Amino acid sequence: MNRNILQTSNERIQNFAGNAGASELFSIIMPTYNRVNVINQTLDSVFAQSYRPIEIIIVDDGSTDETASLVDAWKLSHEEENSLLIKYVYQNNAGPSAARNRGLAESSGEFIQFLDSDDLIPPERLEILAGIFQQDPDVDFIHTGFDGFCADCGEVIETHYGKPDQDQLEVALKGRLWPNTLRSAFKRSLAVATGPWNEEMTCFEDYEYVVRAIGKAKKCVALREILASARRGGGMRVSDNLRTYQGRTFRIMAEAALCEVVRTRTDVSQQAKEEFASRLYALGFRSAASGWPDLAKCCGELADSLGGELDWLGKRRRFMYRLGKFGGIANSYLGRIKNWKKHQKKKAQGHVCGKKHQE
Repeated sequence: MNRNILQTSNERIQNFAGNAGASELFSIIMPTYNRVNVINQTLDSVFAQSYRPIEIIIVDDGSTDETASLVDAWKLSHEEENSLLIKYVYQNNAGPSAARNRGLAESSGEFIQFLDSDDLIPPERLEILAGIFQQDPDVDFIHTGFDGFCADCGEVIETHYGKPDQDQLEVALKGRLWPNTLRSAFKRSLAVATGPWNEEMTCFEDYEYVVRAIGKAKKCVALREILASARRGGGMRVSDNLRTYQGRTFRIMAEAALCEVVRTRTDVSQQAKEEFASRLYALGFRSAASGWPDLAKCCGELADSLGGELDWLGKRRRFMYRLGKFGGIANSYLGRIKNWKKHQKKKAQGHVCGKKHQE
């Protein structure tokens, strides 16, 4: 199998932006790293799509397992001339964002779907999304519901519905969007306008990318339906990353990108800005409680930049933020009491694999 040499980020993005994209073609961009045990399931879920034409761009980010051989075999038995094309690209390990940027550069489709190599999509997903894109030329961003399933037993352990009757930027400002790589789809023109994935970020990069895209979108559509499934288990959770200094830094970088979107838009309600500021103050005092005063200061500065009045919760959070580390510690104790009561109700809840899953 031909292994292409990694281009620089600028060259990749220039290649992508200069390609108008093939009409009606759906490009599935699939970064992978040592997922030989599950990638065939993800590929099968794409093969089962009722929609054609599709191209699958698999970007192998330096795998050391048998991913290349498996993809070769899958391609031989599944590729369909002119309707289902598979392209495999190998690069030295550079992280998921670099792999997605490489996939964008290699893609040819008018429609773009990012899909991690352990996740799944139901057979009707692409047909529904393509129909919406084709019906309304202004729609360039679609956000769907998704669920999470246990990697060990396959049981659905979390469900997140789309919010079709709400402005998607305001949903993000209120902290209710839950952006990730598989629930959003983009027109190629929007991906060009959004720019590259931030290759510096190793977590929250999907949040940062999606909020930038929403800020650039001509028209966003949200679907309540569950049209994607994320595999849970077998690796570090985002909540684990958040507990590290680096993870918190990346989270704040994503929130800063959202702040920048707010500054460039004149159609954001004051209530949404206030709720966003409130969330930032909360992130600030939690950072202070973790012993990261520099990150706490960044959160406070972002919140202050939004201006406006705060509701009672926002004022309480701002007060706790101004108390510094003490305020963060006091709030964490209150949070533990709340979580303890919540988890007592779920204490006996188990699943067929014998594990008790986190929310």
